[in-house]
Amino acid sequence: MTQSEDFKAGMRRLAAGVSLITTEGDGRRYGLIATAVTSVCAEPPTLLICVNRTASIHAHLTQAGAFCVNVLSVMQSDIATRFATPVDRDTRFETGTWTTRETGSPALQGACVSFDCRTTHQMTQGTHTVLFGEIVDVWLQDAAAPLTYHEGCFGTLAKIA
Repeated sequence: MTQSEDFKAGMRRLAAGVSLITTEGDGRRYGLIATAVTSVCAEPPTLLICVNRTASIHAHLTQAGAFCVNVLSVMQSDIATRFATPVDRDTRFETGTWTTRETGSPALQGACVSFDCRTTHQMTQGTHTVLFGEIVDVWLQDAAAPLTYHEGCFGTLAKIA
């Protein structure tokens, strides 16, 4: 295997929470399933997302100036599958119940939490753009277990007694 293939195989073993990144532009909503979401700092509250520049949402995200990180619950695996499937992009938002918060980016009702963010900085690293978002609204919602992704499959956490 090449170093890149080894890296990808190794990263598949890193269990991660599943987030639905959403934005709005030109009167349309856009969404992307992502595991590359990280907290940056609490003052000011900031997180980052990493988005492949070939993703159909990329231009919309980088131009919108805002996005929402919806941390999915285990009960929302159907929504994760729907947004991860590249067919019928125009009907993706027919799944789930949606609202907007301060920035106007779509927020998913029933998510564990939704972080409404204004983009403060963008940078390119290899094939991806890293977007930093200052959190302007936190919508704490469902206390259900978070949806996770590991070895190419959706799952959830198992608590250790």
